[in-house]
Amino acid sequence: MLGVFAVLAWGALELHMRLTNAEPLDLWQLTGRDAGANPMKSWAYVDAFSAYRGRPGGVGAGKTINSLGFMSTPEMTVSKPPDTVRIAFLGGSSTAGMGNLLADEETWPWIVANELRPAMPEGRELEFLNAALSGYSMLESYGRLWVRLRAFEPDVVVVYHGWNDMYYFDRTEPERFYEWRTLPDGEWTLDRTRGNLKMMEPWALDHVLQYSQVAVALRMRLQWMLHGEQGEIGGEAKPLADDFGHEGLDVYRYNLQLMQRACELMGAELFVAKQATLIVPDLDPELRKLCRYDYHGFDHDAHVAAYQGLYDVIDEVVPADHVIDVTSLSGRPEVFADHVHPTEAGARRIAALVADALQDTVTTK
Repeated sequence: MLGVFAVLAWGALELHMRLTNAEPLDLWQLTGRDAGANPMKSWAYVDAFSAYRGRPGGVGAGKTINSLGFMSTPEMTVSKPPDTVRIAFLGGSSTAGMGNLLADEETWPWIVANELRPAMPEGRELEFLNAALSGYSMLESYGRLWVRLRAFEPDVVVVYHGWNDMYYFDRTEPERFYEWRTLPDGEWTLDRTRGNLKMMEPWALDHVLQYSQVAVALRMRLQWMLHGEQGEIGGEAKPLADDFGHEGLDVYRYNLQLMQRACELMGAELFVAKQATLIVPDLDPELRKLCRYDYHGFDHDAHVAAYQGLYDVIDEVVPADHVIDVTSLSGRPEVFADHVHPTEAGARRIAALVADALQDTVTTK
């Protein structure tokens, strides 16, 4: 009788997973046997000017993409209504609220808008666009601003970039920026990944387990218990470099200058925030385990230096009264879910600093 109950329970769970999972777990992709589709395909379209844009609909956990493709942004018209001030926020997943999937109202741009609205002069409205997306660097944000966002006539643009721009700081891939977003055959598509997404070591038993979503999920959980959810699967991790590719700072500087010039031409006022991060000097070894240094190929101290390099570029290019320093939050574990993505509390702290820096400008537009 117990065996029958177990079979029925397993079957019910299997049916539930197959009906509710938009993207079934593919064991061959998870073990690197097949490259498979890019995981962004479930929430993004390919875009000619910014690599990809949001696919309208629900993302999960109270998070949405509106009909115009902007994540965690209320519905709006393309044409700006009279007596309305618009703020456009640009960044990666720490701005979009995707790294640890913050609900719309929990993202810091949404909170900034809510904090600024009560101070707006009578008869003036405030709208915002969260034009950030997971994985965006300054390059994608520039393309989205210049080609897509200018139609919305933003009055203020806030840039919050850092971590993703370090992907072309990796000295082990010197041509990474030249080949940015392309596959080995030169194409850019969401139909397949740049390489295999090997999250788990292949097992001989996979030939049987692959037919059950429950079995694959349990297999993933067991693998993470053995190696750690972010552990190295299938062998030793490659050594991390003790320095970063400093030529990447020139790319960042140029992209920031392009952003600055675009805002000037559009008549928008540009503010650049220094991205806060958990990665600081002398960070506790236990907290370092939350940080994915392998994403960029260089170690903790090199990341500290790379962030400082980015901050120096911002100070060099952007007028001091248009720099928003959020780094007072850096290194605080209660603010971060990992190396850079804010917790709910962290998003509120970022929002407070950004809202304070914007208030005089936004309320006098």
